[in-house]
Order: sequence, then C-alpha cells, then structure tokens
Amino acid sequence: MEKKAVIIDHLTFTYAGASKPSLRDVSFEIKEGEFVAILGKTGAGKSSLLRVISGAIPHFYKGELKGEVRIDGLEPRSVSLSELAKHVGYVCEDPEIHIVSFTVEEDIAFGPINLNLPEHEVRRRIDFALEATKLKGLERRNPYHLSGGEKQSLAIAGVLALLPKIMALDEPTAMLDPLGKKRIYSIVKELNEKYRKTIIMAGQEVEIIFEFIPRVLVLAEGEVIYDGSPRELVEERQILKRAGLRCPPVTELAWRLREAGKWDEPLPLTLREAHQQILNKMAHKAKLTKTVISKSAGLTNKHRQIAIKVRNLYHIYPDGTRALNGVNIDIGRGEFVAIIGENGSGKTTLAMHIAGLLKPTNPDAEINVCGIDVTRAPMREIVKRVSYVFQNPDIQLFSRSVYEELSYGPRNLGIPEQEIDERVRNVLKMLELEQYTNMWPRELDRGKRLRVALGSLLTINPEILIVDEPTTGQDWEESRYLMNVLSNLNKKGLTVLFITHDMDLVAEFAHRAIVLHQGRIIADGPPSKVFYDPEALKKTDVEPPQIIRLTMELQRQGVPQYILTVQELYNYLVEVLS
Repeated sequence: MEKKAVIIDHLTFTYAGASKPSLRDVSFEIKEGEFVAILGKTGAGKSSLLRVISGAIPHFYKGELKGEVRIDGLEPRSVSLSELAKHVGYVCEDPEIHIVSFTVEEDIAFGPINLNLPEHEVRRRIDFALEATKLKGLERRNPYHLSGGEKQSLAIAGVLALLPKIMALDEPTAMLDPLGKKRIYSIVKELNEKYRKTIIMAGQEVEIIFEFIPRVLVLAEGEVIYDGSPRELVEERQILKRAGLRCPPVTELAWRLREAGKWDEPLPLTLREAHQQILNKMAHKAKLTKTVISKSAGLTNKHRQIAIKVRNLYHIYPDGTRALNGVNIDIGRGEFVAIIGENGSGKTTLAMHIAGLLKPTNPDAEINVCGIDVTRAPMREIVKRVSYVFQNPDIQLFSRSVYEELSYGPRNLGIPEQEIDERVRNVLKMLELEQYTNMWPRELDRGKRLRVALGSLLTINPEILIVDEPTTGQDWEESRYLMNVLSNLNKKGLTVLFITHDMDLVAEFAHRAIVLHQGRIIADGPPSKVFYDPEALKKTDVEPPQIIRLTMELQRQGVPQYILTVQELYNYLVEVLS
C-alpha cells in the first residue's frame, strides 16, 4: 500500500482579519515520491496551500484553520515548526529571504547546526546538498554575489540539508532568466527522481510544467477545480479560462487550428510534439511562398527625435562587479523598447542610470534624457521627465491610502490641488483602481500593488517610463493587462522601456529589443530581427518564444522567417492546410 505524503481533507483557512477564506473546502492526497504542480492566478490560494503543507500556517500565519491536515503522518497543529522542518522543507519565491550567512557553505549548514547534529553529520549534509543542487565549487562565495539561479539553488540547498521527505516550493523560478529557470527545474526533477523527494511546486511556466510534471492541481478563488494530468487539462478550456491560465503557445496554435477544422489530432504539449504533428499534416502539401510582415518589422528610430542618448557608459559596483562595459545607445521619443538578457547582464543597472538613480563610474560618460544631463541634474528635475517602476512594488509604497500614494508625486512638485485630484482620478480609472481608492496599498495583492506603484508615477506625467520586470510573480491575465496598459500609454506618445524575461511578451508588444550580455549590447532591433539572430542569442541566455522556435524548425517546409506570434503562424498554416 502506497504511503501518503500529504492528506488534505475539507480544508478551509481564513487569515486573521480577512473577510473571506483564502482556501475553501480543499481536499486531495499526494503519494510519497510524487511530483505535483500547483497552478492558478495571483490570489488563487497557491501560497496559502503551501504554507499549510509546510506548517507556516498556523504556526506563523495566524487565522482560522478548519479540516484535516496530515503531513508525513503528522498533524501540523500538534507539533512544533522545528519538528515539521525535519519532514517538509519550504522554499519561498524570494531566495534572499533564506540567506542567513556570509558563505554558501555556512548558509547550508545553518539548518543542520540548529538541529544540534554532530559535526560529521552536518558536513555530510552540506556535501549532499552542494552535490544535489550543483553548487560544488561555490562553497566560499558570498551568497549575495551569486546569480539569481544560484541564489535559488542555495535556498533549495539550505532546506535540502534538513533532509525533509517533502519539499514545498513557492514560485521558485519567478525572478529568473530562462537558463536559471531550467537550472531549478533540472535540480528539482533530479531531487524527485534520484532522491525520491516528494515535490509540491507552485509556478507559472506552463511550457516547462506541462512537459515535466505529471500531475497538476488548479486553484481558483481558494478551491481546487482540477486535479489530473496536463494532457487532460488542456482539453478543458473552461477550467483554464476560470483559472486564468494560458496553454503553451504550441497548444494554443493547435486549438485554433482545431476550431478552424484543420486539426483532428490530440493537442500537443511540447514543441517536439507540435513539430512532428505539423510535419505530418504538411507532408503532402505544396510549399507556400508567403511573406509574413510582423508589426515590429522595419520600425526604426532614425527619423525620430532622440529621447535618450547614452555614450561610453561604464559602471563598476563597490565589490568590483563590472556591470556595464561601454554602453552606447539612442532611443527615440515614442518607442516601446524591451531590455532583455540573462540575470546579471546589466539590464537594471542601465535602466537605473537612465533614470538618474545610479551615476557612471567613468567621468566621461554621457547620459542625456529629454534634453538634460542626468549625470549632473538634480533629481527633482529628472523625475519630471523619467519615472522608474521597481521590480518589487513594495519599495515604492509608503502612504496610508491608494489616493495618497498617487497624489504624493505631483504634490511634491508643486502641482495645484485641483489638478492633482483630476490626475489621480484619471489614473485610478485607467488602472481600474477606483474601488481601492481609500485602501492601504499593502493590503492589495501583488498585481494591484504594482498598478498603484505605476499609477504613483503616471500622475507626474513623465515623458519616459521605465518598468523593471512588470510581470514577475503575476499570472498571465495580469501580465497581459499590465502590458496592454503600457502599450496604450505608448500609443499616446509615452516612451516606454521595460525589462523582462518573458519573451512571449517581447514578441507580442515590443517594437524594439535591446539584448545585453556581460554589460554590453550584443543585439538591437525589432524582435523579428533579434529573435532570428542565432549568433547573438547563442552568447546569452535569451531563448526565443516557443512559437518562434517552432517556426525555425518548420523553415525547411517553407514556413517563412519573422513570424512572432501564435496568430501569425496560425494565419500561415490555415492557408497551407486549406
């Protein structure tokens, strides 16, 4: 008889002070050694469920907990957190929360030492965790000097050193570049297969999850609305819609072809499956010569007024990290630009220089933004022209209400109160925040907090808006909502720069992509050019969107280059298959 690692029976949980439950009548079981993904939009209850499994609820997060919970045979309410930690390890979305020491080795040792284990056992566990998470060779490194993927690996290693049977991971790849994401999924998959760990993992990367994780739980408004395989889930369009989930792009392509009567096979979950199925369908079709013109093809700033001019920009951080190595770039007024590249490539450093938040290391650097020298201008003059939305919106939120947050900037610039009120009301309406006007911003979910941070800058009426990772930790619906807001602002003349690891959003929304690698610009142009430049992409960890990789695979069958989106490839295939 297979042992149950997790038993949840009619679980309902309401946080202290909350008006409604975060989890409602949840029931499921997870067998020992299973690998399960938890999916759902922001606020669906994923983090709350993992907190229950880890024991953080009710020991740390207080509230009313009803129903039965059994974790490796233990009832979390009846045992201490230190005892639970021997059975289940919990890894948060932000890896820096886990860092407690000044070297990788000491950080991993922290847990076993606090269990009062003998020295030889602590050493054995450190070696095991280093090996399992691919951190060997980095034992003496300062954790804060690691890459994003390495920090997340360290967070997993610190928990793994406690030798729990169960690991609960909350969006562990949300802040990582494609290489970092693959690293973490590779490690977690090996922990499951080689070391027989039970893995329960919340995430948003459906392309990877549907390929590698055999079972998914889907949450919506605190309820489990689906429990089964990804292959069966993609056939349930109503469930996907209710949960705010998207399919992998190749699955979405097949769905549209099915609706057009051009697809009668099972829906593909992976690029390999889609490629083979399309090859089979095109085998007896004549090649179709057709030019696909992407929305970004041919866009250039040559005839536009320059909004941002950067020349000979270098930046070296105090610890010796060389973040920028001679950057030269012009950005025209009204452009919509994506800044992409691996973690540590210099994206945020470049953006913060443009916003005047960092100063160049070299005195001969030139940064001119909207006619002012931001290396010398006072910040009061810079913020009138360029605004910066941080990756973590909480850094920017400090007022008692959403209204106060949005009015703070223009008030400090001396704008008359009547005009401030008008600006705030307009932005509240634009960002659909009117119902939250008098709420404390920190009470809102992450997506709404990001809207408030964005709104607090839009009321200043900047000429340039820089948004750092606007979709990190957001579900697909919220991500598209925010990108549509930025797109509409851009159409009204606002120059928009956004930093992102989501290449699907770059392909769909950006007019121009700037690729950074080791502090240098290695590619610059429309996405239709950048994503089809294998030499440039080979140098960095940028991976083209799945639909572009499929197009590349199909070029021998006559499918043209420069396709960027599901819709463009669908249009082509419908014509070929007719």
